[in-house]
Amino acid sequence: MKLFKNNIIKIVIIMATLCCMFYANFFAVRMMLRYGVQAYFYDKLLVAYDIGGVKGLKVELGKIPLTDKSLRESKLAKDFTVKLSTLSEPGVFLRNKVQESKDMVNNIINLRSVAIVFLIIVFAGKRIVNFLKKVKSKNSTK
Repeated sequence: MKLFKNNIIKIVIIMATLCCMFYANFFAVRMMLRYGVQAYFYDKLLVAYDIGGVKGLKVELGKIPLTDKSLRESKLAKDFTVKLSTLSEPGVFLRNKVQESKDMVNNIINLRSVAIVFLIIVFAGKRIVNFLKKVKSKNSTK
């Protein structure tokens, strides 16, 4: 029964380690890129709106497909162009979107840090357990 319990604990730790590794190295990086592009895009439009009002916003929105090579940014520009006519306060909307994107990036970074710390703890714990087993086996052979 104890052997079975130890195997389940090892499997759970391995699965948690794998999930943390995939999150920290793949998923989080892609999400940070996505929300980073969003924050950059909406911040650029917010600056144009603050300087030139709705007219400046439309000028900057028209430049984006021509100057930027990012497919994600082009898609955001198309979506925002459609949404612009329904917005009564574009400045408030843009500020909210910028803040939302920045908050998401910060949350993802924090979760990634937690995953990395968990991985460090698991690997350090494994090293300590192996060291203690080695010391115990040396003491029992003497």
